[in-house]
Amino acid sequence: MEHVIVNERTMVNRIINGISSFNEKLAEAAGWVVVIMMLTISYDVAMRYLFNAPTTWSFEVNRYMLILVVFIGSGWALPAGGHVSVDIFTENLPKRKKILLDIVTSFMAGTYILIFLIQSIMFTYDAWEHDVRSTEYLAWPLWPIRLFLVIGAATLLLEFIIRIIKNSTTLFTTTEQNS
Repeated sequence: MEHVIVNERTMVNRIINGISSFNEKLAEAAGWVVVIMMLTISYDVAMRYLFNAPTTWSFEVNRYMLILVVFIGSGWALPAGGHVSVDIFTENLPKRKKILLDIVTSFMAGTYILIFLIQSIMFTYDAWEHDVRSTEYLAWPLWPIRLFLVIGAATLLLEFIIRIIKNSTTLFTTTEQNS
């Protein structure tokens, strides 16, 4: 029986590590997109002020890349501590209460992200089904850009689930050890 539990834990750890690794790769890709944004904005500024020939595409493309960066990096930012948190009221709580509070807040945030994910899927599907395009110069189809919202929400939701699993494991392990 214990062998089965160890195998299940190993499998769960592999899944968790796989998700975390995937989120790290997405965050790295988002970092490279920031470099591309810097280059395209610099190019636009140079064209505008040095040659009096601004680009027609730079602003629109950079707005879409910004959406990509924010949402694709959101799953990685949670375990990295990049999301906003206020610990002024919780810094002096005992460890067990902090863990319980983190489980509750992760569940609440995960519920919100699940709703956001569902709405993003519907929003993206609508853009695909009705061939919604940007109203700007490039008139790009918007479903690929909206897909960034879906990917970001899905990875962030997975990270909240991982956080709940890890905190629950820590909570029950420390409870069993104290018993």
